[in-house]
Amino acid sequence: MSEFVQGQRWVVDSEPELGLGIVTGVEARTVSIFFPQGECERNYATAQAPLTRIQYNIDDRIELADGSEAKVVHVHEQGGLLIYDIGGDRLVPETMLAAEVSLNQPLVRLLTGQLDAPKWFYFRRQLDAAMGKTWQSRLGGLLGVRANLIPHQLYVAWMACEHEKVRVLLADEVGLGKTIEAGMILSRLLKFERVARALILVPDALQVQWLVELVRKFGLMPVLFSDEEHDFSSGQIHIVPHSRADALSVELQAAEFDITIVDEAHHILPESEAFVCLEALSATSDHLVLLTATPEQLGAESHFARLQLLDPAKFSSLEKLHEQEAHYQSLNQRIRALPAGRDALIEEYHLAKDISDQALVDQLLDSHGVGRVMFRNVRSAIAGFPQRQAVAHSLSDDSWATRFEWLAQFSRAHPDEKILVICRQLAQVKDCENYLWQKHGIDAALFHEEQNLIERDKAAAYFADSEHGSQLLVCSEIGSEGRNFQFSCHLVCLDLPEHPDLLEQRIGRLDRIGQTRDVHVHVPFAAHSRTALQFQWFNDVLQCVEQQNPAAGPVHDKVVADVEDDLYSEAVLTEELISQTRAQVAALQAEIQSGRDALLEMNSCRQPFADELAAGIADFEQDTPQALVETASDLLNFHFEATGDASFSLIPSDKMLIPALPGIPPEGTEITFNRALASHREDLLFMSWDATFITGLWELLHHSDLGSASVATLPSKQLPAGHCLLEVCFDVVIQSRLATACLPFLTSHSVRTLVLDISDKDLSSLLPEEALQQNIQGVKKHLARDVVKSRKDEIGKWYEKAEAFAEQQQQTLLADALEQARAHFEAEITRLRNLAHNNAAVGRDELVALEERRDGVCNALEKHAHLQLSAIRLIVITG
Repeated sequence: MSEFVQGQRWVVDSEPELGLGIVTGVEARTVSIFFPQGECERNYATAQAPLTRIQYNIDDRIELADGSEAKVVHVHEQGGLLIYDIGGDRLVPETMLAAEVSLNQPLVRLLTGQLDAPKWFYFRRQLDAAMGKTWQSRLGGLLGVRANLIPHQLYVAWMACEHEKVRVLLADEVGLGKTIEAGMILSRLLKFERVARALILVPDALQVQWLVELVRKFGLMPVLFSDEEHDFSSGQIHIVPHSRADALSVELQAAEFDITIVDEAHHILPESEAFVCLEALSATSDHLVLLTATPEQLGAESHFARLQLLDPAKFSSLEKLHEQEAHYQSLNQRIRALPAGRDALIEEYHLAKDISDQALVDQLLDSHGVGRVMFRNVRSAIAGFPQRQAVAHSLSDDSWATRFEWLAQFSRAHPDEKILVICRQLAQVKDCENYLWQKHGIDAALFHEEQNLIERDKAAAYFADSEHGSQLLVCSEIGSEGRNFQFSCHLVCLDLPEHPDLLEQRIGRLDRIGQTRDVHVHVPFAAHSRTALQFQWFNDVLQCVEQQNPAAGPVHDKVVADVEDDLYSEAVLTEELISQTRAQVAALQAEIQSGRDALLEMNSCRQPFADELAAGIADFEQDTPQALVETASDLLNFHFEATGDASFSLIPSDKMLIPALPGIPPEGTEITFNRALASHREDLLFMSWDATFITGLWELLHHSDLGSASVATLPSKQLPAGHCLLEVCFDVVIQSRLATACLPFLTSHSVRTLVLDISDKDLSSLLPEEALQQNIQGVKKHLARDVVKSRKDEIGKWYEKAEAFAEQQQQTLLADALEQARAHFEAEITRLRNLAHNNAAVGRDELVALEERRDGVCNALEKHAHLQLSAIRLIVITG
């Protein structure tokens, strides 16, 4: 028993509800303790007092008598009393602690009999191991994305985030997933706590699409700009239309966003007020991501202006950029000619003579001028795209009833096919659904702007259901935004949109990576009708139905601006106009093709790393969180059961031990652990290791006392019966702003020790957690408390041994982490130093930033890491 000193704080083991008592008097054989919370004073025999001393450690949060809270920075002892240093030259003697005490310290809970079942202890350990494995993989921010593992998208997201400041131009061709890439970058930066607040500037018509993408694919909850009263100071992610950028310039700069993402960046012209706002945001945001499928469509000057936004120091002159590009065109030809000219390249770029061919190409690609800030993947280089077929259907007249009747007959002629139907106007969508049901008994799902997101999800899920779902999904134009219906290969356009870009959006719902069949674009129309002329214009003139044509939009805009009347009339759409337009399309197509930078395209998805990254994620996901969720449902008392092939129902209950489940709505939800099914069924929540539910459970347990202390028995013939094992687990806590950056280098984020009462060795490696868990048995709480009481004076000594063993493990763990961190950063620093000789885009500031990050991470691991008790378990050995 510790020596009592007046002013010390103690709790009664059997009556923790009395709160924190204070020693008021000490006699030869008795001690008097006053309990402010219980408003009583008790006397105890000093030899057998059922008391436990309350002692807080570094990083513990303490509550003071005045009601305030503080974190312990250091602990001093003077005359038997503890004095807590809470920073800012403030010292708090233990006499000033609040009477209320939360017994969430594992050792205190064990000694005072506040125990949980052993399965709780193991559940904490399972969560710790899972989180540690996820961090060590460095895949955070990519695991939870509801999308197929497309190598070029993963490569772009990974490489962009390798830079200290992510400032990139995503210029992949349409349909290759720039939005996904930007979302991955944002998700990854958020996961690694490199950003806290984000601004996304998008064309006005794409606000909802971005909202849907971020919510459904990334689990992020952005805020759509509403009106002038919009509060930019609250909320994490804000979506703002291009049209409001100039008017909101002051507010956006004052909001201090960490990252700015700009979709369709070429729409913001350098001479506009919106571009002035963008320049200011580029200066105030650490990270800047620009998206455009046509980076040079509006001229080299406009493209250069966007590059200057990313890095004005490196892109200081358009003339210098042109000179570099001329050099890189020559370099591209030399790379393609390898192995011819290999020796000359090695000598010119000061490379080792024994360098491998792949390493040589990598070094040369690193030398590409804009390759470090710009990514451009093209369809021709990526497998997996289907062919398109434009299919015209002749109608007797152009009435809507005739179109609806044709659709009914078409669906019956293709009973095994899913058919996506899109109309411009909401009225026609509703009329179509009503006609199909009333005239033919065809149950078509509806998808339009008057529905909320949940209703749209249900409609999309009903359409996606291969067994019991609807054959048709009838949509308004909103159906062409942000949705993936690639399980269908039939798109029916009952009318055509006014602009080729909108038509491309429609077709893009089916024409996607992963589509296994040719896409058929069906357009029914009567001869000489407006739709007939539109079809001729899009298919025969602009050539944008059976292929993706980046020249179609600009040429269409120019023609529309030049004609005064409706373009889609025989009086306007003359052979002369058609001939002139075809020539313009061909010329612009040739210009775009000749401007392709093959070297940049090679650098935008390097192999084999891109494929290895996708394979690595797939391999990591073979072990899903399903078993962990099943255990959680048993412990926390929520409903979890299989509802179909790879799908499950997860519903909170009134009897749960916690008020709410992280990331799960109060009414519950359907989930899946299968990435392919999650990509196919957007109504299902994708339960990955990155999911809010999993990370939230881990945080919840680490801020609670559930499972932190328990007692069990272990039947064993090898260990001496009647003796005890003390299993003690510590978290490795790093107190630094770079703590998150340190985590991937730790092979484990916790330390486990196992001591036998009569041994001076750590037995943790001889008795692994899983094997131990399979053999231990629970103990009834009243018996467990008796066991603790009988060993109370010895447990402290065992704990000291365990703590000493843990310190040794931590030293080894941190030494390995330091070695890994140094190797990681040194390799990149060396690469950048070598690269700086051949690539002017690599500046001294980039090297300095990386060196500072290396020093900061290593310093944090070396000087700011300590152990914090996480959980403790007393195990009694039985014969």
